Amino acid sequence: MKKKLLVGLAAGLFFFGIVGIASAAPMYVGSYAVYDGPNWWDNPDVFSAREAAALIFGGLYTDYFISIESNTIDSSTITHTAWYDGWGEHSGMVFDEDYKLDTGNPGYNDPAGVGTARSAYVHDGLSDTNTYRNYVWTSDAAPVPEPATMLLFGTGILGLVGYNRKRLADKN
Repeated sequence: MKKKLLVGLAAGLFFFGIVGIASAAPMYVGSYAVYDGPNWWDNPDVFSAREAAALIFGGLYTDYFISIESNTIDSSTITHTAWYDGWGEHSGMVFDEDYKLDTGNPGYNDPAGVGTARSAYVHDGLSDTNTYRNYVWTSDAAPVPEPATMLLFGTGILGLVGYNRKRLADKN
């Protein structure tokens, strides 16, 4: 009877340990300057800020959040906005993290006119790499178990170990 109770307790704790896993908060992964992108005269692709993050850090663009705020410790400062440069504009514009503009022929250096191509990652007129910097956070952080869940799970394991030791001692 005691054995079934302890096994049931351990199984329950294991189940709650799995169910109690909480998603982690967004995690800061790095930053990039708009100017660090490919040279404009090579007619590079036009990138949204999240597409540029996926290009630089790997993965899918949906894995990332972008911010123009530099507080890399507190995820509550994520603005979901980014710095962009425009063909012939060079004024440093802030748009949504998914924004991009390419109204001419495909590519940054083949627009239909001034202001018809805007990218978050292009080596063009925004050479101040400290001001025009996009901060990248990932939503793909590994799940982290809640501390209370881990405490219960650990207590259950210790109970099983103690039970097995007592049972072995009783046999001898």
